[in-house]
Amino acid sequence: MRRQEIYLDGISKIWQMGMPFLYKIHFHTFIFIWSHYTLPILQCEIIKYFWNILNCLAINDLLLSMNRREAKFIQEIIKDVLTKLDPKYLHVPKHLVGIDPLAHNIFHFLSTATDDVRIVGIHGMPGIGKTTIAKVVFNQLYYGCGYGFEGISFLLNVKDKSEPNDLVLLQQQLVHDILRENTEKINNVDRGKVLIKERVCRKRVLVVVDDVDHLDQLNALMGERSWFGPGSRVIITTRDERLLREADQRYQVQELHPDESLQLFCQHAFRDTKPGKDYVALSNDVVEYCGGLPLALEVLGSCLFGKNQARWESVIDRLRKFPNREIQKKLRISFDTLDEPTLKNTFLDIACFFIGEQKEYVAEVLEGRYGYNPEDDFGTLTERSLIKVDDSGTISMHDLLREMGRGIVKDESPENPAQRSRIWSQEDAWIVLKMQMVRTQCIQKSTFICIFLVKLITNNHLKVLLIFSFCFLREQKLYRALHWT
Repeated sequence: MRRQEIYLDGISKIWQMGMPFLYKIHFHTFIFIWSHYTLPILQCEIIKYFWNILNCLAINDLLLSMNRREAKFIQEIIKDVLTKLDPKYLHVPKHLVGIDPLAHNIFHFLSTATDDVRIVGIHGMPGIGKTTIAKVVFNQLYYGCGYGFEGISFLLNVKDKSEPNDLVLLQQQLVHDILRENTEKINNVDRGKVLIKERVCRKRVLVVVDDVDHLDQLNALMGERSWFGPGSRVIITTRDERLLREADQRYQVQELHPDESLQLFCQHAFRDTKPGKDYVALSNDVVEYCGGLPLALEVLGSCLFGKNQARWESVIDRLRKFPNREIQKKLRISFDTLDEPTLKNTFLDIACFFIGEQKEYVAEVLEGRYGYNPEDDFGTLTERSLIKVDDSGTISMHDLLREMGRGIVKDESPENPAQRSRIWSQEDAWIVLKMQMVRTQCIQKSTFICIFLVKLITNNHLKVLLIFSFCFLREQKLYRALHWT
């Protein structure tokens, strides 16, 4: 037994797990030894010795008495070993770009030794790298700091699971990951809440809830901090900052800087850190188009890998007219999860007409259009990382989100702009104008536009008309917006 104590003490110093098994030794033997050595004198070394032995029993809880079958005992050993060897490490790309400072800050906050339950939130637009950062911090906390978590769970892509049955599955996964037990007892969300609260509240756990988009998901998994034991750590990633109100710290993931963007793009397009000699200008064009979004840089880099210059030029030219569908599909998730039709309309209006405009002006136009103050809409879109409003009140949006919004409008009627809900491009506007034009060669363009404006105003489908840098009706007065009911 002394050898086992030395063995356990040694492996604990190199962060490994020892599993000695006590063969044909009855539990009463340990009671006798404990009483014999500890009652006369409680010396530190003896306490440490028996602590390691009893810890061994706590680790595997496998004592083989004289009347137990060895075959069953061996099966329990195999099951226990396989459970403990279950790999917890999460795969992340070998060469990460631009996330080290943020990941370090999150890790530093969570790795501080304290018994309170700490919750951090990571938010940002789709494809910005939230999940990757969460994986990096998860690996560092579990393998790098020796914090001694008694259970861990990484719940991936929670956004796809919002129905009651889906929430039960999430609860089952959480309980199974932490307790390594059968979860058949969870047959509804309320029962799952009780089970998590009762069985996990005394364990120090590390939990990541990835890509949350509804409050019900968080309430089902971690309704209160007290559900997890002292010293537990929780990471939440989401596109919606509003869901992070209970977080101790919030971290917003920003777009990559141009040099970081080029490096990430080249890793996928050239399997190198810099572009080939003849591809520098083309690479810069793609990096500028992506606007620092890691998702777009990775998708387009992989798409262009191994292609010659002519094909690169063709792909870039096509992107200017037809955005990459894989990227747009990822980005559109944020639009589709907007709860109210008014929110979707406000987002589409901004994407089509109001980027770079002052919020007060946009609010005035949209209030005339929809009949209510859109201030809360602006706040919600900002919290969901769909728009930005700087200190001067200027509204902006990522270029790829703008393309996504305009693509949604184009899809309403791909071939006929007149059937779309919004028209913003000069080419489409002239197509609609020509469809309404009186077929005569003598009509002047300015006269035609005036006639067309009268027709537009009397058209029941038109609600708002924006006119930029154009004077008409001989009054030389500049109208920026016309709206009516």
